Amino acid sequence: MSGKRADKATITLIGAGNLAQAIGPALKAAGYTIDVVAARETASSRRRAAMLAKNLGARAISLDQASPVSDIVWICHTDDALAATAHALARKQGRQGWKDKIVFHSSGALTSDVLAPLRRSGAQAASLHPMMTFVAGATPSMEGVPFAIEGDSRAVAVARRIVRDLGAEAFLIRKAAKPLYHALGSFSSPLIVAALVTAERVGRGAGLNASQTRRIMAPILRQTLKNYLERGAAAAFSGPIKRGDVNTVLGHLKELKRVHGASEVYRALVKSALMDLPSAKRKELIRMVR
Repeated sequence: MSGKRADKATITLIGAGNLAQAIGPALKAAGYTIDVVAARETASSRRRAAMLAKNLGARAISLDQASPVSDIVWICHTDDALAATAHALARKQGRQGWKDKIVFHSSGALTSDVLAPLRRSGAQAASLHPMMTFVAGATPSMEGVPFAIEGDSRAVAVARRIVRDLGAEAFLIRKAAKPLYHALGSFSSPLIVAALVTAERVGRGAGLNASQTRRIMAPILRQTLKNYLERGAAAAFSGPIKRGDVNTVLGHLKELKRVHGASEVYRALVKSALMDLPSAKRKELIRMVR
């Protein structure tokens, strides 16, 4: 994209999964042209690519047909598929074909080095990861979403402009920090859901169905998250562990043995809480959950 402003760039999306379904419309709304959506040869991938391409005014093609026709190629594949995708794309064209092209991937855990085959073919590469959850049927706004960026200088500069145009927030991250940064994302969303599904099992043990459990938990969940975001962890922490209600915690441990997996999760979370959060009778509680 030599001599061309990023806000006039054309973009190829490689992949049509949840991330592409969210980022594609956001890019279009920000003034970018999505000219190609490339997908794998499975029926579901082709169907998603066709729907996304129609919504974006783009062409839907197979991954085997993908080539560097756009200014930017944004790979939205899963972490385990990125290396193979980069190798496959690099084999399509010689050095001239990828010269001056920008290639992104959006893995939170992997660095831009996974795109090395495309770098060797002349492309500038960067990783560009939004700290956001993407699930089928939900299209979160990019407004204010933090994007972690690292890579080649020109690709990073283009990525920062795109993030700004999306109304999001860009920050640079060290390559070595990416695995822990991505683990932070896991603690921020999927592992919270994992804790909540454990809570649903506990609810069933108490005679509640999943719908009742979610309805009962909703007000306390909302207030807890509000307290944490506005006041921090220590101020948001409450309940028997903070108060040092040893007999209550003992009762929890006894009854949770009847709920598959719940006792182990409870013990692990109590141990974690006792490392950093305020608690009366800390030593006694630590001995209980060892």
